[in-house]
Amino acid sequence: MNYLDFAFRNIKRHKKRSFVTIFTICLGFTALGVIGGILNNIFSRLSEQAIIVEKLGHITIAKEGFFKNGKISPEDYLWKEDELAKILQILRSDPEVDIATPRLSLFGLISNGKSSTIFITEAIVPKDDHELMKMSIDGRTKHLGAISLSDKPSKQSEVAIGSELATNLGLSQGEYLTLLTSTKDGIANALDVDIDQIYNTGNPATNDKFVLTNFYLAQKLYDTQGAERIVITIKDLQKLKEVQKRLTAKLRQSGFAIESKPWNEISLTYDKVKKMFSVIFRVLTIIITVIVLLTLLNTMQMTVTERTREIGTIRAIGMLRKNVIKIFCIEGVLMGLIGCFLGFPILLGISQILKSLHVTFTPPVASTEVPIALILKPTSIIPVFVLFCIASLASSFIASRRIAKQKVVTSLMNTN
Repeated sequence: MNYLDFAFRNIKRHKKRSFVTIFTICLGFTALGVIGGILNNIFSRLSEQAIIVEKLGHITIAKEGFFKNGKISPEDYLWKEDELAKILQILRSDPEVDIATPRLSLFGLISNGKSSTIFITEAIVPKDDHELMKMSIDGRTKHLGAISLSDKPSKQSEVAIGSELATNLGLSQGEYLTLLTSTKDGIANALDVDIDQIYNTGNPATNDKFVLTNFYLAQKLYDTQGAERIVITIKDLQKLKEVQKRLTAKLRQSGFAIESKPWNEISLTYDKVKKMFSVIFRVLTIIITVIVLLTLLNTMQMTVTERTREIGTIRAIGMLRKNVIKIFCIEGVLMGLIGCFLGFPILLGISQILKSLHVTFTPPVASTEVPIALILKPTSIIPVFVLFCIASLASSFIASRRIAKQKVVTSLMNTN
């Protein structure tokens, strides 16, 4: 007996009922696909914001204790010039390391000559930062809000500042301002800098106080030849934990007491936002799956009830109970497969429509608009596909199990 052909015939026998069931499955699959695609886009944009725009890279390495106490006494966690050179040599010799660049973070007062406010700065090596900005994240190499500084020695005094900070101080591009902070020895130091760029940092928490400076300018301001951190990017992000563990072990074996953290642990928002939306997605998945399960269960229950005498007949000619259940399970799974497969081209169509419309939105904890798009990944689609197939199988099994256990005589005498 060809069970697959038999299942197809039974689906076509009740076209309207089968259509409604398949449509419900397709709608549920498409809805979860769209939600999953939008969440993938949000997560991708947040990772882009952290890795590229906030310049966290993939791994940050610092002296042991820095991540806990570095903000209280940053001068205690500075590497000297010779230590920094040796660490960079070790890191850059690893085949998986793409970029290894030193960093300094400072804070103090910023003034336009008339008024002052607080500032925080991330000091970058422009040449390394240009390479960081070329990274591809989910196929994107042009990153919204990502800027850098000139790597020419004559441009070391140029900075980029947050747009809200510029508004608060009434500054515009080409003007100058003064950065006042303390050196590593606690002595007040100030430098005049030129505003090269004004940009939205993408984060409302920093847009009113952030200054992007040249690493060598920050060294002068802090009176040091060293650095407090080294930011690393690797060639394959899937190997992040493996590379992090290996690099940490290498540096410790070389006599450096260091600790390291991946970018998602340093980011103030990524993990929290991802966890929140992941919970929401799971709840929606459960709700939609239950709806699909109940719809299928209702359809299969009606089908089984209408075919009680047919079941009695095939049982009377020798078919086993497990094969009766098998017929209905194949029928249910077949409807689940058809519904899901119909959802795939619909998802692709919705993705193309969103691309052409160029609709934008402001993601959570961000201050810049980004395009609404679907990033369709197997890791978000395949689990839904499998879940719907399991739901189809479960509903068919539940509906057919009772009637298959019924006595043959009782089934044949059924008047439905």
